[in-house]
Amino acid sequence: MSPHQETATRWSPELLRLDQGATSRSQGDSRRGRRPPTIIGKFIAGPIDVAWVCRARRLGATALLVGLALWHLKGLRKTHTFALSNLFLREWGIQSDAKSRALRALEREGLIAVERRSKRSPLVTLIEQAVAPLNPEVVETRHQPPELTGQ
Repeated sequence: MSPHQETATRWSPELLRLDQGATSRSQGDSRRGRRPPTIIGKFIAGPIDVAWVCRARRLGATALLVGLALWHLKGLRKTHTFALSNLFLREWGIQSDAKSRALRALEREGLIAVERRSKRSPLVTLIEQAVAPLNPEVVETRHQPPELTGQ
């Protein structure tokens, strides 16, 4: 007979069960000062140059959607240059061949610069300052100082 048999209780699987309060505290459920994010879902951070978007729209719906995805990435990464993966654009409903065509169109239009890398996602740079005005006559009249009359 074992010397510990007198003091030991009968073994039960319940003795191995963890306290629910202890497990939730160890998993960080009761942390104070942390709030859930207020923004739910995807969004495009601005400001976005409307002339840029209008020029991209003239290239077709897919080019416009790829352009908006690029602005979305710019807002997330806080930089003008980033890698554009097929996986990221698949979330936007754009296939890899459509991505390639849209990037070529946006590049020809002067809206982006693309550095293509073998077997890797291309590096895309958004070009904001190179956007020509939609209607030059309107811009010229808008930026001229008003004429002084009656002096």
